[in-house]
Amino acid sequence: MKKNKGMAYAVLGIAFVLFNVIAFAIPTAKTATFWIAYVFTAVAFAMQIIVWKFAFKGTDTLKSKFLGIPLISVGFIYLIIQIIAFAIFMTFPIASSWIAIVVCALILGVSVICLIGTETGREELNRVEEKAEKKVFYIKSLQVDIEILASSEADANTKIALAKLAEKIRFSDPMSNDALADIEAEIAQKVKELKTAEDKTVIITVIDSLITERNKKTKLLK
Repeated sequence: MKKNKGMAYAVLGIAFVLFNVIAFAIPTAKTATFWIAYVFTAVAFAMQIIVWKFAFKGTDTLKSKFLGIPLISVGFIYLIIQIIAFAIFMTFPIASSWIAIVVCALILGVSVICLIGTETGREELNRVEEKAEKKVFYIKSLQVDIEILASSEADANTKIALAKLAEKIRFSDPMSNDALADIEAEIAQKVKELKTAEDKTVIITVIDSLITERNKKTKLLK
């Protein structure tokens, strides 16, 4: 990751050097309009570093890296548009300086708004996904607990009953809800009792009934 970022910064640095070579090698009047457009373009290059830092912050997973791509894309589009604006003002250096200020400021302002909106959207998406992951954890954890009990059960009939219960849990709606807190707590308690019970049959029946009730309530909450 660090190597890729280093290469990206190197490419950005080379692009900025080439930009300067072209900007100052072309024989054109270096008017106030030229310098205004030049400064805004230099800012656009510098902004890429800031954008990349925000885009790749906390990228510990492949998903988070991909979520950073839209932010980088907006930053890149901003840079391209600003370079085009600079090229136009360099071609027409006699244009009024206030025009260059207004145009470049608009490009910068709109780009910053888009960058903020993109970053906010990414953070909201992460928040929603994290919340969803927490909600599905309950049923997945429950399924694993029952499967472990089934694998270690010696009695053949109880083993089959546990396997069927695990299968029922597996096909239950994984999304939890605050309104299901009581029944889910009751199921969790029964599973805890199941781990130490001598006769598991009765408790398995109770859990099966509670799972059925939970599934029905889950449908009503949608």
